Amino acid sequence: MGSNPTLSAISIFLDKLTIFGACYVLLRYFTDLNEAWIGGFVAGLAIYQRLKEPRGNSHVWRYRRIQEARGVRTASVHGPFYIRPTQANGAQPWVTLDAATFDQAKVERDRKEKGQPIAAENGAGRVLIADSIASFLDLKKRKNSSTVENYTFILNEFLQQTDAKYIDQVDRKVLDAYVTWLEDEKTAAPKTINNKVMVVVFMLKEAGVVAPYKIVKDLLPTVEEEIAEPYSEKELKKLFAEMDEAEVCRYTFFLMTACREKEVAHAKWTDVVLKGNVPHFVVQAKKFKYSDGSAGEFTPKSHERREIPITRELVDMLQECKKQSNSEWIFPNEQGDPEGHSLRKFKKIAFRAGLNCGKCKTTRSEGRYTKTQVEKNCATYSEGCSLHYLHRLRKTRATFWHTHNITLRTIQAYLGHADLKTTQKYLGVQDAAEVESKINKPMF
Repeated sequence: MGSNPTLSAISIFLDKLTIFGACYVLLRYFTDLNEAWIGGFVAGLAIYQRLKEPRGNSHVWRYRRIQEARGVRTASVHGPFYIRPTQANGAQPWVTLDAATFDQAKVERDRKEKGQPIAAENGAGRVLIADSIASFLDLKKRKNSSTVENYTFILNEFLQQTDAKYIDQVDRKVLDAYVTWLEDEKTAAPKTINNKVMVVVFMLKEAGVVAPYKIVKDLLPTVEEEIAEPYSEKELKKLFAEMDEAEVCRYTFFLMTACREKEVAHAKWTDVVLKGNVPHFVVQAKKFKYSDGSAGEFTPKSHERREIPITRELVDMLQECKKQSNSEWIFPNEQGDPEGHSLRKFKKIAFRAGLNCGKCKTTRSEGRYTKTQVEKNCATYSEGCSLHYLHRLRKTRATFWHTHNITLRTIQAYLGHADLKTTQKYLGVQDAAEVESKINKPMF
């Protein structure tokens, strides 16, 4: 049978069409591959989270890739999210996405893979406030645990309150808004505001901000210097008259050693030593285990060991207390751990002694299931009077030492102050009745 020209033409056309189709597919593949390289990065960008992970006795922050395989649930994963595109110069800066959910993060990532600009890229190379806070806290991790906790709380509070995202956005306006928020929303006292802002300043300085204190110093409220008011002999008698035997021992220890609350809480029997023939209490760092087996550590505020002479009267009291104790701690709580409620108990004693001023007002949350804010007056609320605090016993002892001719430098060493000016602020003004004979003494 002869060949059909029409069929031959159709066959040739179909062959060419097949070849053209294959070439088109290859062309589209290479076009897509080329587009994937626009902006200097490879397609298939992974999305990461920055997670805090344990390392020994501390923690480290690490970027961890989020799995996107079929069957992996990501609905509960929340930001911040990060990608790490490779730029034309080979650099791979971490870019924080604006997305709050993982689906939103994938949309941003896909835009970047198509060569489209994303808002988050404006922050490439900039330092996040959150990252600066994490670095600052990591740097301070060897400080007292309470100090680290305080820093963490204050800096996270600042981070949640501010609209700024990057360190270079923290300017006078941002800090002014933070001070205003503390004043208006938190009704914080001037001293509290100063303390919190200074923690933020320390973090900014560590992050490379030049002279951050100069930015904020005229925004801070004036802090009135607290006048030391030592307890009078009459007030001390009233306080100790309301105490039981164990309380007398504890608060005599506070008074005679002039120690801080945590120094007393972590006092061990082995810390009471003889130096020559004089009994001393030694304030020193120590590691220990709580009753639940967890590790604990105490470091004095000054990070220095110091020895404080104590009275024979206090030694006798401690010996009687030790007869009834099986604990290594001088003042353990019911679980056998360092006592943490000495201030609350002291305020209740002052209330029973009738020493509350009746003028202090405070607000407390009450109710087991539904919390209600209730205003309290220290005339009827045992823990509400600001006149009574453990540091006042410390100032009372410092004043006693001073009036009995112990040198200021020696008192500074006993109190553990780094600056002599701080010690001077602890010394109260003597009552007129106490100095009457000296005042009336003839001058010539």
